[in-house]
Amino acid sequence: MIEWAEVAAGRDGLRIHRVDAEAGGIPGSASGGLQLQNPLELILARFDTPTVRWLRDDFTGTGSAVGLSSFSVACHVISLPDALVVVDSTYRTTAGEIFPRVLEEISSHEGRQLADRPIQVIYTHAHFDHAGGQAAVEALGESVEILAHPFTAKLAPLVSARESFLRTRAHFLRDCGIHADLDELTDGIRAHFLQLAEKAGVSLAKAPWGSLDDGPPRVDRAVEPGRGAIPVADGRIEVLEFAGHIPGHLCVRVDQRHFVTGDMWLPATTSLVTPGTTAEAAGIAADECGVLRYLESSERLLELDVDEDIAYPSHEIIYRNPKRMALRDIELLAERIPLIEGVLDQHRQEPMRVVDLAWGGRDQLPVWKVEGSVMRLVIAHDEAAAWVQDLVILGDLREVEPERFVATGSRTLFARIESALELTRERHGNLEFRSRGRAQPELEGESA
Repeated sequence: MIEWAEVAAGRDGLRIHRVDAEAGGIPGSASGGLQLQNPLELILARFDTPTVRWLRDDFTGTGSAVGLSSFSVACHVISLPDALVVVDSTYRTTAGEIFPRVLEEISSHEGRQLADRPIQVIYTHAHFDHAGGQAAVEALGESVEILAHPFTAKLAPLVSARESFLRTRAHFLRDCGIHADLDELTDGIRAHFLQLAEKAGVSLAKAPWGSLDDGPPRVDRAVEPGRGAIPVADGRIEVLEFAGHIPGHLCVRVDQRHFVTGDMWLPATTSLVTPGTTAEAAGIAADECGVLRYLESSERLLELDVDEDIAYPSHEIIYRNPKRMALRDIELLAERIPLIEGVLDQHRQEPMRVVDLAWGGRDQLPVWKVEGSVMRLVIAHDEAAAWVQDLVILGDLREVEPERFVATGSRTLFARIESALELTRERHGNLEFRSRGRAQPELEGESA
């Protein structure tokens, strides 16, 4: 399902349209024509290790790995008199409707033709709900210019293709005692799914996730802002880089008043943090992501003059002032510290795996929400891996054997987060992140 609406109008002909897209799925699956078991569950069913047996006993629920709001994603169409700029492409299953039909409807709504202006598409990052619609975008040919961080083309085949799913879970599988050829496992899972799809008379090509057959997204102009900003559309748009959720994540600011945040600083949930192992698998340095990067991005946002900005995240609702969510996320990082310390205290002698931290140690402390399904644990494993990465970098954990760690007793990372929280509370204690609501353009002194 695709819906769009004009959500803001500003000076000199600016209009911003939000296009909401539901993921959809494989035809027939909702009616029982095709039920695809999670690939990890299929893998775990094939192996019998102590950890796998424990997972079967304790993580056999059916809870979703993410909130329902994550299955709906928005792209934003920034309409200016001389340019049409689209931030993200949504899913491969929905982008074909947006590019060009919805863009044509938006142009018609404004009394224009789509061909009147050059089109630019900016990918915030490589995940399949943001850059997955690459085929529909690229089908526009030379009439569209595609902008992205250089990391996006490197990461997309790894984080958005169904064939690469198990490769991004290699460390989790090793933590479970599974040492197998990932290519062989992947080929077996793919053949299994293809057989199910053929029997049900549906095509996996209709699924919202991508395929290695798609190749990396086309990038006509690589943008790497670093700590600065890159101007687009004669300077009315600024592209900024805020890593943490994933390396090279971009945000887009319009007329110094509207802030498209992508997957950073969501109003109801915090962004997932990519571990360095995923970055390294794509040929990117591990420290281009992780907890420290997320913390640094939030601190940097808090120092920008964005207090009066309307924030447009890719998930959930439009809200006022992205600084509120940056402060909230620093607060939440700090709230995890005593729980993580509780797990590390159990591993001053006995080596710890990342999965031991992910499920909260022997006492199963609620560091992350893992109840209900193996996939929740896997998502927590990614977050735990990001923490472990930075704990090792700062000397708070020591690797005593491959992927086995002991606590050193120092707390450099924790002190860094606590110091950041103290400073941001001192400077921005007036921010109230719990006051949420859908911002309306007229509240900002602009006409709709």
